[in-house]
Amino acid sequence: MRKGGFFPRLALVNLARNRRYYGPYLLSGMGTAAMYYILRYLTNSDIVASVRGAGYLQGLMGLGCIVVAIFSAVLLLYANSFVMKRRQRELGLYHILGLEKRHIAHVMLWETLLCAAVVILGGILVGVGLSKLILLVLLKLSRIPVQFGFEVSVQGMWHTLCLFAVLFLLTLLWNLIRLGRAQAIQLLHGAQMGEREPRTRKLLVVVGLLALAGGYGIALKVQDPLEAFTLFFVAVLLVMLGTYCLFTAGSVAVLKGLRANETFYYQTRHFISVSGLLYRMKQNAVGLANICILSTMVLVTVSTTVSLYLGCEETLDRMYPYDLQVSQDLTHLDQPLDPLTQERRQQETEATLAWVDGLLADSGLTVEHLSWYTDVRGYYVYSGNTLGWAGDGTDVEVQLVTAEDYARVTGREAEVEPGQVLLYGQGIDVSNTFYIGDRLFRVAERLDQGLRRNDPVVVSADNRAELLVVMADRQEIEEIRAMSELDEETAGVWFRETFRIQMDLDGTEEEKLALAWDILEANVDESVYTVTSRQDNAQDLYAMYGGFLFLGVFLGLLFLLATALIIYYKQVSEGYEDQRRYQIMRQVGLTDREARSAIHSQILLVFFLPLGMAAVHILAAFPMISKLLGLFQLQDIPLFAACTAGTLGAFALVYALVYGLTARTYGRIVGT
Repeated sequence: MRKGGFFPRLALVNLARNRRYYGPYLLSGMGTAAMYYILRYLTNSDIVASVRGAGYLQGLMGLGCIVVAIFSAVLLLYANSFVMKRRQRELGLYHILGLEKRHIAHVMLWETLLCAAVVILGGILVGVGLSKLILLVLLKLSRIPVQFGFEVSVQGMWHTLCLFAVLFLLTLLWNLIRLGRAQAIQLLHGAQMGEREPRTRKLLVVVGLLALAGGYGIALKVQDPLEAFTLFFVAVLLVMLGTYCLFTAGSVAVLKGLRANETFYYQTRHFISVSGLLYRMKQNAVGLANICILSTMVLVTVSTTVSLYLGCEETLDRMYPYDLQVSQDLTHLDQPLDPLTQERRQQETEATLAWVDGLLADSGLTVEHLSWYTDVRGYYVYSGNTLGWAGDGTDVEVQLVTAEDYARVTGREAEVEPGQVLLYGQGIDVSNTFYIGDRLFRVAERLDQGLRRNDPVVVSADNRAELLVVMADRQEIEEIRAMSELDEETAGVWFRETFRIQMDLDGTEEEKLALAWDILEANVDESVYTVTSRQDNAQDLYAMYGGFLFLGVFLGLLFLLATALIIYYKQVSEGYEDQRRYQIMRQVGLTDREARSAIHSQILLVFFLPLGMAAVHILAAFPMISKLLGLFQLQDIPLFAACTAGTLGAFALVYALVYGLTARTYGRIVGT
């Protein structure tokens, strides 16, 4: 046999003749290759590297590269497996007609090379064409000024080429292994081999129910955000296991139950759809479980990232309630009971206040609110009714302020006698009379909230134990400090004294930010002064949450692409399996109307299972995800609920559209 260009031409003809299979395969491959290149481009872009918040953005894009690479492998291997299964008879005919396995392997090699060339080159070209637009979207979401210029990432091209070259090499090796093991008769009839009626595996149903109950139980029971973060992936694995078990065994039990219902089963459309699904549910169930899990991933990633982004202003309000805060560390001063030190402390705080006033006057901005106070913060152990410095109990951070400072900050008069306190607690319940060390205090009033301050911490637990204790005067605070100073092990460790100046300004965001930078530039001793600006930190926060939203939507599109591909191949596979069956039934009297009704019934049965299960998953995970969002200071549960409902509704519409389009393909195959 003269080889020449025979094998390349035969491979090209095969791809064209099987375009119904290879078309979605190549399009999905190009889509994932373009996504991977774009994320690589954003990770290595000099434009992104030059903007504020580049560390957040490039770190998130790097994480996205890993996820897209993994899903590209899963998607291509799945699609290749489906395509080769549908082509088994064709390959068997080649073998019968005289082509040896090595010749068929040669054809497969050329088919793989052609597919790889289309996917890699097409994906890179699409990625390069869309990269600038995607970059502008990312910068817009992150509220970063648009950067002009156009880049082409050679490194991104190289990484994309290497990744997909390896993936196509893996598909080729897998196909060659299957070819080497198969016999000609198996290839001829492999795609037509039916399945026996599956048994109802009760043990698998029980395992699925237990796994699902375990995952749901963790999601509903966990209360601590940090614990939710730790157990989240355990719950995810349990839910995935339960989903596969229930779709594999539970769906068989449901279909057999429908068959046992004579009123339902002995109708033309139900009889055909239920019997058809039942005999191929083994392979059908895995596809349905994959669709369910991918749908849940779309709902989780999109709803959480959208809610984080929309709640960014609320998060800023919680973390940075003031436009500007200047904090002066007073802990470096000498012993607190030394009168000279007290005088020096007062001189330093007055000098800091005068310094800030001067900078405010030079800025020309109007001050809407200005307050200052000194607090002493220490870490205690609460056991019984005593706050001490050691022992077993609840760890609690205590903030001590005077009634005078509290009144200045809140605008509320605080009348406290010696031995009395105003108390606000979070994550701890303190009795009405309690001890600090060996000093007895009585709670005169319980406050509704603590003193707000600009806190640069982004991720923190919302149920940490904290106490605000408002005392009569400075002398009582100094006496509390003196108790710990007597213990050499706790001296200088338990307390930090800070003078804070907090202000809200009337002006544009740019003017407020300029003032913050003026104060930062004038801050000659950064170890003593800390300047925290809402406007300055808003840039970092929007860069982070904008990156989250971008990556969430980007990965959501990837998961949606995988879902659509699985649905399409599932419909095509079932169409060819049902084609012969419908032809026989037409010969015995089945009308086109009855055939369309049966197809509609079958599609509805399969359509609602994954989508309904995904909705149940997201509802069960809602409390746990709410706790996880609390780690990022998002406490607006109604906002997250609205985003989840909106995402579910939008996804259901897209899901219905995809299913409707693929149902037409199924109908054309079976001849309706």
